[in-house]
Amino acid sequence: MSPRSSLSAAPFLAAALLSASAIAAAPAPFVAPSAWMSALGQQVLAPGYAELARSSAALAQGIGAACDAPGDGTLDAARAAWRQTALELRRLAALPFGPALESRILRRLDFWPTRPPQIESSLRGRAAGTLQDERIGVTAKGMPALEYLLFDPARAPLGSDPTACRYAAWLADDAARELDAIQSTWSPWVDSLGETDPETEAALLSDSVNILIGGFDTLRVKYLEKPARKPTDRTGFDAWRSGGERAHLLALFDGLRLGLQGREGLPGLTAILRGRGLLALADRLDAQTEAVAGALQGLPPSPGEDGGAAIARTVEALAVLQGLLAHDVAEKLKVRVGFGDNDGD
Repeated sequence: MSPRSSLSAAPFLAAALLSASAIAAAPAPFVAPSAWMSALGQQVLAPGYAELARSSAALAQGIGAACDAPGDGTLDAARAAWRQTALELRRLAALPFGPALESRILRRLDFWPTRPPQIESSLRGRAAGTLQDERIGVTAKGMPALEYLLFDPARAPLGSDPTACRYAAWLADDAARELDAIQSTWSPWVDSLGETDPETEAALLSDSVNILIGGFDTLRVKYLEKPARKPTDRTGFDAWRSGGERAHLLALFDGLRLGLQGREGLPGLTAILRGRGLLALADRLDAQTEAVAGALQGLPPSPGEDGGAAIARTVEALAVLQGLLAHDVAEKLKVRVGFGDNDGD
């Protein structure tokens, strides 16, 4: 091409480059906090809690079968049902929004660390008729209490302890009843998000960002840092009795990640950032989320036994991610950080 033809083509090339640049930098659609919460409620929370209610009922049936026909087969089936139910709960526990927060159901279903003395005292009192069901506290209820009864290596198997078996079946039934009671509350909550004013939108955004910050703090401190202070002791980790330590950590992270990044057809916090033109910050969040995911995948199945270095890497990656949310994101979105009530222990 001659110099003259090159010069004559330059304006067209420049226009093409500008056009391509404009396409690449096209703004993301604006996502209101109410739209974020509405989609989360409709696509994740309402169906998730409905499935959790069904799983809890199936768990109660499985434990009842283990009580009626003690044996390795029925006990194994009950344990498998607990594993499925507990993982469903752990993912949902990361997202205490709407009715889950208002009802504080997660505290009743998911009190942890587990309190064996309170569980043993409550099952004896209930069997003796000296403790009414409504007086049994959260420290002796929920999925962690059921894990203790189903898996603890230091106590008798449920099949050989009818009192504990009946109590375990009641715990699973109680969880199913609690879950059934909130099913009808999801639709009104989602409907209430259809008409919001700017003040409500700002409150929704602030509360939601704080809940995510609090969730990542819980994952980092409660489920990793504190248990890791005893390097060779796995008993401080969630789900150690059932051998599900890493699986539960990953399930909790999966729930948090869904709130943070969303998925196809479901916006997350990063979609809100991109819709406000904060593309670089959203990209940084995505990159650090991937770093956390990789660190968690690198944990051994039982981190308390041989995962010291891997835990340290995961804690560091989580601290960076939490810092991005608590400082950079909060500043750009004008959110005051105080953490949400994420139903910790």
